[in-house]
Amino acid sequence: MSWIELVRNNVAAARKLCDGIPGTRNAILAVWLTIAKADQNTRDLYRGLIEDELEEATQAKGLEDCFPVVGAAPRTTKDKERLVFELAVCLRVLERHFHHINNGAPQRRVASTIAQFGGISAYVLLRNPRHRSAKTGDNFMRRGLKNARLLPARIKEFDVKLSFIQDFRGRRRAASEAALKIGAGLFPGLEFVMNIDGKGFIVSNILLDGQLDTIHEQIRIASADECLGVVYPELTITSSTLQEICANLSDGRWHECDLSMIVAGSCHQLDAGGECFNVCTILDGYGNKVGEHKKLFRYSEGDGPHEAIELGSELEVLVTEQGLFAFGICLDFCNRSESPPYIDLDVDYVIVPSCGGESTMRSHVNTSTDVMKKLRTRTVVVQQFYGDKPDAPGPVGYVLARTDTPEPAFSDLERNQPWNVVVI
Repeated sequence: MSWIELVRNNVAAARKLCDGIPGTRNAILAVWLTIAKADQNTRDLYRGLIEDELEEATQAKGLEDCFPVVGAAPRTTKDKERLVFELAVCLRVLERHFHHINNGAPQRRVASTIAQFGGISAYVLLRNPRHRSAKTGDNFMRRGLKNARLLPARIKEFDVKLSFIQDFRGRRRAASEAALKIGAGLFPGLEFVMNIDGKGFIVSNILLDGQLDTIHEQIRIASADECLGVVYPELTITSSTLQEICANLSDGRWHECDLSMIVAGSCHQLDAGGECFNVCTILDGYGNKVGEHKKLFRYSEGDGPHEAIELGSELEVLVTEQGLFAFGICLDFCNRSESPPYIDLDVDYVIVPSCGGESTMRSHVNTSTDVMKKLRTRTVVVQQFYGDKPDAPGPVGYVLARTDTPEPAFSDLERNQPWNVVVI
């Protein structure tokens, strides 16, 4: 099917669909896909649309007359630009209508976000982007919707899993309009216990005196500092330590906790079928598991043993009062051999527990540049240092909090202290 045939079919379908809340969500997806599936040089014409003109045309249209009348296939660039403009206005009118019939209230259940059209599913969220506003020169992904987000339910071969958390503490922090802060914990002197066989390696344990007391104290400090949460590095929180953290939070022994989120590093963990995954568990401040991310790409370096894990297939996205958060584990984000799925995921933040040396962190910086430029997504990476040799010199770890376009100096990312607070 040619693009102009797709335009005709999708516009006609959207016109019939936009009746009620579910139908309007589906209509938004239909028009969104129409623009998204244009040839890239046609879609790129979106950058040249003048925002004031787009907004003026949107305000002049109602639901009854927003759908373009599609004639012959556009021949010239000017014809293509005119059609892209008309589709852009149509999408903005549908977005405005969707806000109106929802009374402007944000959804708090996944079922109220799901849109379906043409065998494709997506989430339509009435959540403003935290770090961008629609302006001339921005691409379609950054301003197709002005005050909402559309997240595909599948990006490449990965399913996007959306979850809402009850975040009363975050609601209070959001009302205060204070800067959003997050704590990053590193572990000086930590040693990994490796099991290596013909399948590769897994980390079966870690050696570190007093780790649970350190975590307790860091959670207390982060809460007193009104942080949103705490992030720990990859493979530094074992399953047994994770269980103790949950127990201490849930029974009130760690009553000082006032956080929305604890990203408990990750660990090599067997599932019910006996398969090993590298799993990052996200807790709320009461010790409840609110999210889980299984590593998508396994570690492999030169002639050494690779990470003996099965591969995850989902992208976890948590909707909180203070933004949309996605998660990755080390190579999921810094893999420069493949194209990470985060570049096409319209979230406010990507949180990445990591482990490795300088080259790993430099790759994280590169990917953070990509997601910053594409969608203004901010990145937090908390990386425990691990060298090629056990006695390799290096810092305790690295902390990257990418909040703007200029690339940070690498020396600013090195950390020799175990506790760090960053503004995101």
